Amino acid sequence: MTSVLCQLPFLETEDEVHVGLERVPIKPYQIIAWFSLTARNVLELPPQTPRFPAIIDTAHNHNFSIQATHLARWASLQEAALPVLSRVRERGRYPPLYAANLWVHPNRPGKRDEFSGKPAFLFRLKQGIAVYPSGVDFPRLPLVGLRSLVRSRLHLTIDPDRCMVNLRTSDWLTRLLRWLS
Repeated sequence: MTSVLCQLPFLETEDEVHVGLERVPIKPYQIIAWFSLTARNVLELPPQTPRFPAIIDTAHNHNFSIQATHLARWASLQEAALPVLSRVRERGRYPPLYAANLWVHPNRPGKRDEFSGKPAFLFRLKQGIAVYPSGVDFPRLPLVGLRSLVRSRLHLTIDPDRCMVNLRTSDWLTRLLRWLS
């Protein structure tokens, strides 16, 4: 078992994070983790790759969605540098799907904005990432959808009493519990 996110807190009140000099408002109950994007052929995350916040949103049924503005400003990537795979219909729009790798940065247990020092975990997103044009109101923050968690075979658990989540790979205990149920 590999713990990807460990006791990652989410808040029941409004909050904010900082991306460079930019203040980004966070709404109550949004699960925020820190991610990076690279071209699909990058299989080891370069240390200088920027990190940005994204919402882990199990109601979002695609892999990953981001505005072109955030892609350029926060991830330091240009759409022209990523191959187009296809398009997706989402919310009445047809944004392009680009070939890219998504990486999540393991947090320090109990801290949202501090990192454990472990290597970032790679999501290989076969269907790519959706990039929405600048100026649209969706997504307000990048969204990591349920599909990316399922396809990466990650287990997400929520502790409602402590307002924390855990994200991990499968292990023997997972298989045992599945067998017992």
